Amino acid sequence: MPAPPQYTDLLRALTLGTARRELAPQIGEWLDSLAAIDPTADQAEQLLAALGLTERLHRLQPRPTGATKTPHPTPAAETRTPPSPRLARGLQLILEGTYPDLLDEAIDLVLARQTYVPSTLLPALHPRAAALLNDDYPRAQRYLEASGERGKWLAGQHPDWALLLPDYDYAPAYHHETQPARKASILANWRRVDPAAAREALAGTWPGQNARNQEVLLAGLRVGLSAADWSWLRDALTPKRKGVRRAVTELLLLAREPTALADFALLASVIVTERGALNLSLPTDELKDLFATYGGTKAPEALPHRLLRILPPRSWSELTALPLPAFWLGRTPLELRDAARAIVSFRDPDTVREFARFLVLEQPAGFPTEVGGEVIRLLPRADFDALYEELLSKFPNALQLRSLPRLLALSRDTPWSERLSKAMLLQLIDGLHSRQLDYSAQRELAQQWKWAIPLVDTAIFPWLRQQLHATTERYDAFGKLATEMLQTTAFRRELQRE
Repeated sequence: MPAPPQYTDLLRALTLGTARRELAPQIGEWLDSLAAIDPTADQAEQLLAALGLTERLHRLQPRPTGATKTPHPTPAAETRTPPSPRLARGLQLILEGTYPDLLDEAIDLVLARQTYVPSTLLPALHPRAAALLNDDYPRAQRYLEASGERGKWLAGQHPDWALLLPDYDYAPAYHHETQPARKASILANWRRVDPAAAREALAGTWPGQNARNQEVLLAGLRVGLSAADWSWLRDALTPKRKGVRRAVTELLLLAREPTALADFALLASVIVTERGALNLSLPTDELKDLFATYGGTKAPEALPHRLLRILPPRSWSELTALPLPAFWLGRTPLELRDAARAIVSFRDPDTVREFARFLVLEQPAGFPTEVGGEVIRLLPRADFDALYEELLSKFPNALQLRSLPRLLALSRDTPWSERLSKAMLLQLIDGLHSRQLDYSAQRELAQQWKWAIPLVDTAIFPWLRQQLHATTERYDAFGKLATEMLQTTAFRRELQRE
């Protein structure tokens, strides 16, 4: 019987559009040997049939777990003390869906008490950890650490969970995978343990990828960028597709490559004035050609937005001699959004702290709260608490409905301080008594109640019970939300007890 064709070759032949390849004779012979298609079918139908068959066969192939060491028949003995019955029951309620928003808080308790998640709950914990690998790798590793020795052993038995292990063998998984987005995910995780090997693997498959796949795969290089990546990234600037060059440019700037930094500092210097205003175009053809080598812009993105999005945030202070808050104050909402995205990408602690303070105290109109939430979540808890202490001292009524400080505080993923908890709850309760609360405002307020439930400081529970007593007797959604807040806070308070 003829050998089956490669699935990736069939997919490329099928999706090349006007450049579609001719059907190879071996494909027709293979289909005839399987009696899988009408002999009178045209080439397009034969190609679709071959693709469907190989896709099914591809899915049936066993997936490698990728672990570098042979899994032990039994897990190693636990070195930590077993969890208390109270904590074990709390973890069960959280992982089984009664209090799902409290998982991070419970994991912190597990690690702080030097214990582990009970083995019966590991099948519910590991999928959550694996789902976080791309978006929040440190958080996924905390989940794995909390699972104990048995959890690490169990992760090695499952192909989706094995990626959590530090000794995972990424090379077979990377070459076995065919979907570009999945390969980029594997590449990003590989970069965390061996950046050079991951880069070499990408370099080996780079020439055979089309431009769109190259653009997707470059997302895997954003992790662990260093001077060792400069040479390869420079060579990758040659493709004709502008999208690939734009992606490579972002990586060069994130890696602080000197030539890219110097070129973009020159471009930025000719469009920015001493007062921080930004011009919309470059003055000379030479500068326009330089910008084009880095991919230019993609409509409807304008030149200032592109530069704000990819340049190190501190560059603007150096170019204008203005303090960063003064420079940000002169930006439009869209320009400020792009500046915030650059801050999230570069993650300089001082800049994050400075921009968060600017957002909370200046409250720029029209700023998108989703991007602001990304910035505010990067603040350490001590800095966040100090910032809102300052806000409430200067502006006691700063947490009004739809105010930016209120929405940013609700974007946090760690509990608030006692003072912020009380101030926010008073505002949430006061909103129920407003006569101007239309249907849209009611829905928005109800959503904010839901966001606030896992963030309230447990130390205020006696005060909270007094404040919510009347609200719990309401017959609408807010009565239910007030009851849920009391139940959740009481549960968290009991969970934190030794």
